[in-house]
Amino acid sequence: MDIHKPKPWHGLREFLKEYLIIVVAALGAEAVVQSLHERRLSAEAREAVRAEIALDLANFQRRAQWQPCIDRRLSELSDFLSKADRGEPIRPVEIIGNPGAPLLQTQRWDAATAGGRTSLLGLDEQHDFARIYASLASVMRHELAEDEAWSDLMALEGVERPAPELLARAQTALGRARWENWALRGNLREAVEFAGYIGVRPTPNKLAVGGVAPPAADHELLCMPIWMPHAEAAKRVRDPLGSY
Repeated sequence: MDIHKPKPWHGLREFLKEYLIIVVAALGAEAVVQSLHERRLSAEAREAVRAEIALDLANFQRRAQWQPCIDRRLSELSDFLSKADRGEPIRPVEIIGNPGAPLLQTQRWDAATAGGRTSLLGLDEQHDFARIYASLASVMRHELAEDEAWSDLMALEGVERPAPELLARAQTALGRARWENWALRGNLREAVEFAGYIGVRPTPNKLAVGGVAPPAADHELLCMPIWMPHAEAAKRVRDPLGSY
């Protein structure tokens, strides 16, 4: 086997040329390593955020299970308030319930953004994720406002003859509840549509509470007869705290 000795440099120019080749090669290798590292980080961020969006959609879409009960209760309350306002004989409302509001999970998106990982994604992909989270945040805001409206409506429970002031507040609360119900469903439809554009679907049978369905909540009371006494309702729900 022939072993070639390194050729001696002939002058400073040749030395600088060899040195430049070594430096460029080193920088190129470092750039490749950095590019691979950034690709891994962006892939991890993408996978985590997509999974979080799928989980949020699944949580929010659970509302469809009791949406018929919400619509029916709104109709029942409207009829009750109309009769009370006209001074007609009415049966006191015993139980109203509340649609409730599942929490919006944004920890993965927030962590990826704070850590600079989302900046490694393409601009179009960043935009896609951002508008999905914006729509989900709107759903959450409407649900919280809806929760407040329904809490005001609960003041009607057990009242045989609502005073004019209570009737006025209840009519206002009912109007807010109807609006929030309509608005949040529109925002949720928008979020589902935006997520569908990038191939993200709700994660089936997955919930934010450890992947297990949470205990019975106020929304279950929505599906019970409006004249049912609280004591009986407490026996039917599986929440260890019972009815409120």
